[in-house]
Order: sequence, then structure tokens, then C-alpha cells
Amino acid sequence: MHADELKQVHAELRDRLFHAGLLIPSGVDGLYGRNATFEAVVRAVDEQACLLGVDEQPEVVEFPPFLPRATFDRIGYLQTFPQLAGTVFSFTGGDREHAALVRQLEAGEEYADALSQTEITLVPACCYPVYPAATGALPLGGRVFELKTYCFRHEPSVDPMRMLAFRQREHVKLGTPDQVQEWRARWFERVPKLFSELGIDVTTEVANDAFFGRAGRFMASAQLEQELKFEFRIPVYGEEHPTACASLNYHQAHFGELFDIRGDDGAEAHSSCVGFGLERCAVALFARHGTDIESWPRAVRSRLWP
Repeated sequence: MHADELKQVHAELRDRLFHAGLLIPSGVDGLYGRNATFEAVVRAVDEQACLLGVDEQPEVVEFPPFLPRATFDRIGYLQTFPQLAGTVFSFTGGDREHAALVRQLEAGEEYADALSQTEITLVPACCYPVYPAATGALPLGGRVFELKTYCFRHEPSVDPMRMLAFRQREHVKLGTPDQVQEWRARWFERVPKLFSELGIDVTTEVANDAFFGRAGRFMASAQLEQELKFEFRIPVYGEEHPTACASLNYHQAHFGELFDIRGDDGAEAHSSCVGFGLERCAVALFARHGTDIESWPRAVRSRLWP
């Protein structure tokens, strides 16, 4: 399919979800409300994603969908993904500045210059708050975390599989290289098995992140060559255009170095995370089985709602 044809297919699926009331338009592409049925599917997928790692007895934590700007800058997100970033601005002026802002608003003018950057940003990846919270020496065997939060990435699209605001469920492993690799190997088997049991075709593909710029192209190439990222892709729009609904990432010692996390061997810790895009999983299920969940195959319903 050409780009225009693919965009039309994206819009058709989005409109089907609108018509069924599953998604609620806001006037901005990629920003939608969800009805109770859509949320029921999201919760069911989320619960299954949690159960996949229950044997690891993870530390279950929750963070708000915001990140301290100092952490955001330390991670270097603007160096690698400036096109996706969302920083938070607010009004910090006095009466005079407020009067000027009101005049701009009444005139329909741009008002960004009246706002100042705050000390927080929107979270672009669910696992980011974990690493500064894990600074120091890890216990024997490392640590495993489980968490969920809303994430933001500025990539507006009519594709309902690619929302501006979406939830991720992640499991994160911190430890020695051997500990992390063993953990990672288990998730290579778990994720495709779950999708298969939900009646969804999935392929596991080596992938790279959407790094920006010339330096980003080198980083993407290295990521592919070292097979640091794998995506679990679902052919919602056909075999030629699959979409990742989950991914498995190996950071090596990147976050261990940044946040002084050390394994039980005393060396800088390695880390890996597996993340599920919960809205993407839900949309994939509606695309595969239809917008009426009462008509879904019994085996799928039993898997989601045992």
C-alpha cells in the first residue's frame, strides 16, 4: 500500500472504533476518550501481562505520568528523540504579564512566549522513573519491577494503533549481564504465547528505536546489529505493515552507568524491560475479533476473563 492508501486504512479502523463508541474523538488526532467496553479489554490485557511475570515476585510500583526534568535531561531524551518529547510549561508571571496573556488570547494569537518551562516533563517510556529510584547496590539476584503509567509521545496520527497518550505495562529487570539475559530469554517465549492464545498472529522481529538525526542513524544501526531491541508485531493492517504491540529491550549498562546502579558482583548493573502497549493490544483485538466483545471466540474471552 502507498502512504495515502495506508492512511485511509488507518482512518477506516479509527472510524469503526468511533462508530462503535469504543473510542471517543477529541478533535486532535491520537487523543481519544475510551468507553467502558474498551477499558474492560485494556484491564483484561493488563491483568494477563501482569500474570506473565507473577512467578518473579516483582516489586510493584506506580509513578505519575510525569518525570522530573533533571531525570529527563540526564537520560538524554532530547538528544535522541526530540520529535517525540513533551515538556510541561506553565504561567509564572504577575498581573502585568497576565493582562498581556489575556490580550493575546482574546486576539487569537499564539501565547507560548507567555509561558515558562517547569521542572517536569511527560513520561515517554514507562520504565524511566525506575532507574533513579534503584540507585545503589542491588541485592543478590538483582531486582525486578512491575509498573504501569500513561506515556506521551508526540507523533499525531489517524492510526488508532499510534496514540499520543497511551498506557504501558512494563516489567523491568536489573542485575548482572547473566541475570538479565536469563530473564530476557524467558520473556521471548511468554509474550508470543499470550498473543497466540488471544487469537492474534504475531511475529518477533529485531528492531530499532526512532532515534533522531545523523547520530541517531548510527545508534539505530548499532541497536539492530547487537539485537538489543525486539518487537512483537501484529499485522493489523496486513503482513506488510505490522505494528508493534509489545517490545523487549536490553539496555546493557546504560542506566546502570547513568544512575550508579550496581549488581551483586559490584559492577555497573545491566537492565532490560518488556513493555506492552495496552491500547495497541486492545485495538488489535477489536480489529481481529470485531467491535462486539460478546461475539469474540469463547477461547479468547476465557483467556481474558477466566
